[in-house]
Amino acid sequence: MIPREQNVCLNIGEKAPDFTLPDQNGSQVRLSDFKGKKNVVLVLHPSTLTKSCKDDIRFYQERTDEFHALNTEILVVNMDSIDYNRDWVKEIGGLSFPVLSDRDPLGGVSLTYDCFVPKEGYGNRAVFVIDKSGIIRHIEKIKALRGACPDMIRLSDVLLSLKS
Repeated sequence: MIPREQNVCLNIGEKAPDFTLPDQNGSQVRLSDFKGKKNVVLVLHPSTLTKSCKDDIRFYQERTDEFHALNTEILVVNMDSIDYNRDWVKEIGGLSFPVLSDRDPLGGVSLTYDCFVPKEGYGNRAVFVIDKSGIIRHIEKIKALRGACPDMIRLSDVLLSLKS
């Protein structure tokens, strides 16, 4: 559970709020498009994808085959523009998953997922595992340290439990 400024929380076992956001190429990605088809690892990032975010994004890119073997799609959400995300993805050599722009309204999805701090103007880093039914099965807040990545063992355990 991640506490939110409005004293509302998302909890494991609840339905994940649906959203539609543009990816780095301007294509619309809707969470519910994966319902009944794939699990989703939803990666929320603070306001800007910086050089220190490269380690985190590479963590997912290097494990893409592992996620796909567990019938899981990775969706990264940040608060930068589509153009910035496209340039950033190109700069790091491309990705096999989308980077979604939570720019309009700023932090709308991050706020819905209890990860945006409006008076500070940034979001908290967090990872959500959403099963094929659209239910939140795992929430992990990621420390704001350079190179801090999710607990891959726990993430794998959760995804493996969804495979059966």
